[in-house]
Amino acid sequence: MEKGMIHIYCGNGKGKTSILNGMVVRAVGANLNIKYLRFLKNRETSENKVLNKIGIEVESSYQFSTKFIWEMNEAEREMFKQETLNGIENLKKYLQDDSIDLILLDEILGVVENKFITEDELITLLLNRNPKIEVALSGRKIFKKLEDIADLISVVEPKKHYFEKKVIARLGIEY
Repeated sequence: MEKGMIHIYCGNGKGKTSILNGMVVRAVGANLNIKYLRFLKNRETSENKVLNKIGIEVESSYQFSTKFIWEMNEAEREMFKQETLNGIENLKKYLQDDSIDLILLDEILGVVENKFITEDELITLLLNRNPKIEVALSGRKIFKKLEDIADLISVVEPKKHYFEKKVIARLGIEY
């Protein structure tokens, strides 16, 4: 690819990570070199088993717990932030690596939303990347300045969801 594009998949609907997973399958089929970084999530998922089988490691910057951020106390939240910032340091290296074609950043928008990094810091990383690298970001909330630099934005919004009927996440479907 001569110029890598910036994709954003955002919104409150189910399926943003599934979109990234689909991109991985397509990219592997095209023999692209991929880095997949996952932020804010550290629960085992079924798709990771398949991704590992096709040679893709999903790098999670979150290791110390499986809690969601809203379940954490202040000390846990600070540890979570430090691990996330370590993941951002890895991202900085990958964004300059000439051998990488595609970088997937699952829940990176949540990193900004939780104020672990600023929108401007993320934009600086994206704009200063190796220009041939395609980057796909996901998360619930989109930010105006990120909208301005994105080449593609898809909003995933729920119209109806069985979660409203108290159906919990199910193995093989949600994780």
